[in-house]
Amino acid sequence: MQEQGIGPLQVTGDHVRMYKAALLGAGQSATTIARVLSVLRGAYQQFGSHGLLPWVRVRDIQAIESPRIEKNTTPALSEIEAKKLLHAPDRSTIQGLRDHAMLFVFFKTAARCSAVANACVGSIERTDTDYYLSVREKGNKRQRKALLEAAPSVLEYLEAAGIRDDIEGPLFRPVAKDRSTLLRRHLGRATIWKIVKGHARQAGIDVDRLSGRGVAVHSLRKTALTNALEHGAKIEQVQQLAGHSDIRTTQLYYQPRESDSENAARHIQIR
Repeated sequence: MQEQGIGPLQVTGDHVRMYKAALLGAGQSATTIARVLSVLRGAYQQFGSHGLLPWVRVRDIQAIESPRIEKNTTPALSEIEAKKLLHAPDRSTIQGLRDHAMLFVFFKTAARCSAVANACVGSIERTDTDYYLSVREKGNKRQRKALLEAAPSVLEYLEAAGIRDDIEGPLFRPVAKDRSTLLRRHLGRATIWKIVKGHARQAGIDVDRLSGRGVAVHSLRKTALTNALEHGAKIEQVQQLAGHSDIRTTQLYYQPRESDSENAARHIQIR
């Protein structure tokens, strides 16, 4: 609009439609275009609320629809693939013990990458019978995740690394050049991404699937949530595990099956 000599308060709905078409013609992704249009709609909502523009023009701009975005395109692993990935690391090395423990934590807690990456040794809590990992999730929400079967692997890694008593130190750390000691700093998210990709390829998993965004760290979270649903966990329980504020987000993880309709019909008690 600026190139055409049109000021912000002169913009109409038709101008924004032309801009949307230009973005599409330039090959911008649907996500990028949707984000841009959302910002514009919000800006002109504010212009209208402050009396800078007539509401009829504001409503015309707000009526412009964003491109349809396919959500939750990250692929989940099958149960067989997940087991292959979990056991891909060489547990005779400190790096393999670390990677196995970290993968197990992802699969059991369904935690986001940043939550696990920022965890400290002291984030591991123990009750009389169980171990938990306390993490800070999206929106700065604190969650207490049950480690369950992952606990022995995590404890084995801590003992082998000699960091079990380093309460304030990072939980998962980079390996030093000597390949036998760990550096006292957190693993970066990009490094965790490479670790997951590397072990997935080692396990014979196609990490560059054409559909979705390819197999990466978020695939572990999606695999855990999908697996819980497939094995009978209630949607409300999985919502709590995932830390979703809206159950509709959790519902995106459910993969419909042909047998669902028949199974639902069997619960109808009308005779």
